Amino acid sequence: PETTPGPAQSLNDYTPVIYVVAASMCMYYVFLFYQSYTTFDELQKARKTFRDKKTKEAPDIKQIKYGVENVNVVAANRTAGNYTEQLVPFLLGLYFYSTYVSVQGAVKWGWVWLFFRSFYTVVFKLPFPCLLISTIPAYYCVWFMMGATLVTISK
Repeated sequence: PETTPGPAQSLNDYTPVIYVVAASMCMYYVFLFYQSYTTFDELQKARKTFRDKKTKEAPDIKQIKYGVENVNVVAANRTAGNYTEQLVPFLLGLYFYSTYVSVQGAVKWGWVWLFFRSFYTVVFKLPFPCLLISTIPAYYCVWFMMGATLVTISK
């Protein structure tokens, strides 16, 4: 269906926005599953290292899951955590923007936000300030949608 260039006038106008919301929920669960997978994968690696007598202390799931020494686990935890922290403002911005400003614009900003969130794990593992390649544009998407909505409704 064609995307409405202005504010949503009917429930059907929200259809393309729902696709963005569905994709954001899928990405949310991908990050949560990746978080669990990474913990168990790193635990298995640590157990193998212990069995091969390369470490003296047997690994503990709590050390792996909640410790800060394993960069892969920390990256997976921060990816899921940061996404969770940003999801509510994003969804609110998406809804408000599509309701008061433009469905077409909300869909565009939504897909851009998802793109920049998608590689957070990769840039988290790189030296700072590489992480900002993911976070700053994603924050901009949210703030732009909220700011434009406020400007529009204040007229």
